Amino acid sequence: MKRFAIVAVMAAAVLAGSLFEQPKAQAEDDEACKGGKCPLHDWMEKELQEPMDAGDLKKVAASLEKVGSYAPDPKWNEGDNGWSKLAKEGAAAAKAGDAKAVGATCKSCHKAWRKEYKEKHRSKALK
Repeated sequence: MKRFAIVAVMAAAVLAGSLFEQPKAQAEDDEACKGGKCPLHDWMEKELQEPMDAGDLKKVAASLEKVGSYAPDPKWNEGDNGWSKLAKEGAAAAKAGDAKAVGATCKSCHKAWRKEYKEKHRSKALK
């Protein structure tokens, strides 16, 4: 029982730490992207985040189908975490009405590509 309590406390601490980091990271992104400096960030906010928040999975599906073509480098479409592949998976989940799966797919894509995108392609115009 004592071991369970220790694990529970540690898990709660990790979760709490991650909750504090997300708003900070989002605020930093928003600040860095003011004035239209980040076309994909702005597009995703309007075309993906706002519809997700509103529960409009039909719009999310259509937007995810578009974002699949926005990979900044064709090599990013290779492998299990390919940009286009993840976008298609998210679109399929949105069409199926599975918001949780859409969120998980978005998280997978962000984990795979966000850092490099920010470093190398943040200001790149969308096609």
